[in-house]
This record gives sequence, C-alpha cells and structure tokens, in this order.
Amino acid sequence: MFNIIKSVRKRYRWALLAIALLISGSALLLQLSISVQKYDAKIINIAGKQRMLSQKIAWHSNTILNTNNYSALHTQSLKKTLNVFKSAHQQLLAQSPNGEYKYLTPELIKLYLYEPIQLDKSVTQYILEAEKLLYQKGEVKQSVFSIEEVEALLLNLDKAVSLYEQSALSKVNWVSNLEILCWLLAMILLLIELRFVFMPMEKEVTSTLLELQKQKDFVQQISQNKEHFIARASHEFRTPLQGLITSIEALEITPEQESIKTQAKYCSLRLISMLDELQDLQALSAGKWVPHLKDENLLESCNKVVIAYKYACKQKGIKLTSHLDESLNCICKLDHQRLQHMFTELMSNAIKFTAQGEINVSAKLLNNEFCLTVKDTGCGFSQAIADLEFDSFKQSNHFQGLRTGLTRVQYVVKALHGAISFKNNETHGATVTLSLPIISHKEALVEHTVNSNLTCLVVEDNPLNTLLLTRILTLLNLSYECAVNGEIACDMVSKNEYDIIFMDLNMPVMDGFEAIKIIRSELNKTMPIIAVTANTSDDDMEQVYKNGANFHIHKPISQQAIEDALNSIREINFTCSEGTC
Repeated sequence: MFNIIKSVRKRYRWALLAIALLISGSALLLQLSISVQKYDAKIINIAGKQRMLSQKIAWHSNTILNTNNYSALHTQSLKKTLNVFKSAHQQLLAQSPNGEYKYLTPELIKLYLYEPIQLDKSVTQYILEAEKLLYQKGEVKQSVFSIEEVEALLLNLDKAVSLYEQSALSKVNWVSNLEILCWLLAMILLLIELRFVFMPMEKEVTSTLLELQKQKDFVQQISQNKEHFIARASHEFRTPLQGLITSIEALEITPEQESIKTQAKYCSLRLISMLDELQDLQALSAGKWVPHLKDENLLESCNKVVIAYKYACKQKGIKLTSHLDESLNCICKLDHQRLQHMFTELMSNAIKFTAQGEINVSAKLLNNEFCLTVKDTGCGFSQAIADLEFDSFKQSNHFQGLRTGLTRVQYVVKALHGAISFKNNETHGATVTLSLPIISHKEALVEHTVNSNLTCLVVEDNPLNTLLLTRILTLLNLSYECAVNGEIACDMVSKNEYDIIFMDLNMPVMDGFEAIKIIRSELNKTMPIIAVTANTSDDDMEQVYKNGANFHIHKPISQQAIEDALNSIREINFTCSEGTC
C-alpha cells in the first residue's frame, strides 16, 4: 500500500501542479476581463456623455443666438460644456506613438474618418461654430445648431456608443471563452486523476480501511465493555459498602472489641480505595482526570491514612512509627482524597514488601510544600529507579511492584505539579519521598452547625440506601419525607414545600436527571438539590449540574459528607445573598 501511495503521490502532485497553473491562468484572465471591462466602461461612459454635452451646447447656443437679454450664466455654462466636449472628443481619438488609434476599432475609424458620415469632421465643425459664438470670432453658421443638424449629430454619436459597446462585448466574450477552455482542461485533468490515480487503489484502500475499521470497532467494543463493567461494578459495590461503613460507625463496642472495629474500618477503606483506583484508571485512560481541590485540615487527612494502617502493621508484626509535624495542622487547598490515595498506596506497598522490621512515616509542611517520607526495612530496589513505567509487561518485581497503583500515583503527582523519588536505604529497605506544592491557610475552618428546622425530601429507590440516609438525617435532627422515584418526587414537590432535596440519579420510572430538570424548568422550584449517587462519571456530573443540581455526594456517604454538603449549600446561598455569586 505504501508503494501505491508513493506512486500516486507523484502523479497527483503533477496533476495538482497542472490544475494550479490552469487556475492561476483562469484567475489572471478573470482579472484581465475585469480590467478590460473597467477600461471599456470608462470609454463608453465618455462616448455616452458626448450626446448629452452636444445637446447642452445646442441649447445654450440657440439661447444666445435668439435672445437679446440672455443671462451670463448661459455663456459660462456653454464655455464649460464646450471644453469638456472638446476634451472628450480628443481623448476618444487619441493615438499611440506609432500613430494607431487607442480606442477606435476599424468600424469606429470608418465612422469617425470616412464618408458618408465623417463624425470627426461633424464634431469638429460643431465645436468650431460654438467657439465662434462664444468668443465672437466671426459669423456663426446658425444652421449647425438647428434641430435637424443636432438630431443628425446625436444619431451618429449614438452609433459611436453602440460600436464601443460591441467592441467591449467582443473582448469579454473572448476572455470568457478562454475561461471556459481552462475549466474544461481542469475537468479533463480531474477525470484523468480519477481514472489513473484513485480508481486503481480504491479497492485496496477500501479493503484495508474495512479491516482497520473492524479492528477499531473490536478495540472500542472491548474498551466500552471494560468501562461499562467498571462503572457498573463500582456502582453495585458502593451500595452495600454504604451499609457496611454506616453500620461500623454506628457500632457501640467495648474497649476489648476496638481492634475488631478497627479491622472492619481498615477492610472497608481498602475496598473504597480499590474502587476509587478503578475509577481513576478509567478516567486516566479516557483523558478526563481532573483534581478536585478542597479546603481541609492537612493533619487530619494524613492521620486518617496512618490510623487505617495501624491494624495491618499489627497483624503482620511490623512496627509502625509516625511523625506528623505540627506544621500540618492547617487548612490547605488540595485534592485531599487523591493525597490520601497516594499515601495509602505508598503505605500498602511498604507493608506488602516488608517481612519484618519497621515502617517509618514522617510528614511536614515547609515553605508551602508538603513533604512525605515513607521508609521501610523491606527488600528494597534491585536497581535504581528514575521514573515509573506505565507498561506492566516491562515492570520489574522488586519491592514496590510498580503496578497500576503506583502508575496512578505518578500520574496524580505530575498533575498536581509535585515530585516523587525512590531510593534504597544504606542498610536495607527503601525510602519513598513525595513532595507537593500546597496553598495553606493558617486560620481554622469555621465550625458550622446544621439547621435543624430543615425539611428534606429523600428520593432513593434502594431501601437500604434510604434507611442509611434517613438515619443520618435523624442524627442531624432533620425531618424528612421519602420518594422511591423521580416521578413521585416531582408530584410531592408540586404539592409540598421542602427546604432541600437529596436526589439519587439511577432510579426506575423516572431517573434523577429528568426529575431535577422538571423541578427546575417546569415546577420552577429553587430549593437546593444535592445529588446522592454512586456514579463517578464526569459526564454524568456535568449533566446533573446542567439540569440544576447544586451539589453532589458520592456513595458510600457518611454523616460528615452530609454535613459538608449542607454547609456548602449554605455558603453558596450566603454568597449569593451578598451579591457576589
């Protein structure tokens, strides 16, 4: 196929060159035609004005001859008109240096110079008699200005104009014929191209494209199946996880059972982490990953990860020591969830490849840069690592494994304009250092209390999710009503007043997308709407906000997530009331 393309390219270039030359020639001819038309139009206009000027001269001359007390304006106008008439006549009969007439065709030469008409002689005599009258140079032959003589002159001037127009038209026709010829040649060249360039390779190119299309469709189908599976699996896993996490948080246990509760928390957090990793990898492959920056306490974000891995270290008999500097105790604008994911991945790999010994975690905030170090006494690296490889087939099996988890870490670190390094310790084990630029705020977050006078509408088709969400609302002293699909919710909203709506997106009969759209556009309700969903697709989130949602919460939800959502809604409303939204 490449040989055919090479051969066709050569012939095609020559054909394009020929067509380009023809097009250029046609364009030049077009410009010539326009120029000729402008040139001829000017001459025709001059010839046409001669008729009007001759009539004006006759009128002024007869007035002067036949009126005793004529106005001086007649004399002035006659002088001006006569000068223009004479100048125009001289221009029409202008000659080139070699004695040829510039504007006269053979027919016009015959009209102007030869009998029986001799228009040049008539015009010259007409001018001469007008000058005699104007300058009082002798006896004026008044018959020259009679109606019969003037009519004869006008008739001959009309013939001159007609001959000028015929001459111009013949030039335009000549240029037009050349343009048609160029167009025909271009069409012939295109037909030759079609016959000898495109048709010979049409079958081979078509068969190759069909084969490539089949392969592309197959790959796209696999990719779509993978994305659909990941999305559905994530959605279905998050629903029971919601119940699991809420149940763990609600357990009232004895101090002796604390380790069991810690183990349960660890397992649930690991499940959520794996789901988030699948979602992140899907977003990375589709090029849709973006950081979600929030203002939260950096020390609390780090502590959550360390506490979650204390149980894992205890189970494996590894000592876990951590030093989280007090400088972390500040509010930072950061993607805290992704930071916890990266921290979790580094901790997980350190525990996985450390059979005995200890793991040391230290973190601090220095000059608006977050520095995290995870040091272990495991097997270390078999060779120096400058960068992580994305291809799992090329990845080695040293201590970190370098599989999808660390691939995701590296991508996120680069997206957040940070850096990560790997090195072996002097004795044994490895040290991983992570640094991220951070915008910190020394002031603490303002504690908000949820308004207990709110009436909520919970729209959820899954009884378990409804139970969990209403339990949290009860703990927050909020009253609520429930609907199992969007259609029922719209009916309830039309009849009752609610302060806030918690809306699931995937429901039978009418989903949350359509329900939000109807509430905003048809019912014209303005109460805040919080989407509560297991969907993590950016496209879905963009659509739900476009339809009119104010906030969203991803399942599995927690009491803290609900409080944060309610506080965010209140901040938005407050900002709008101040006129700055």
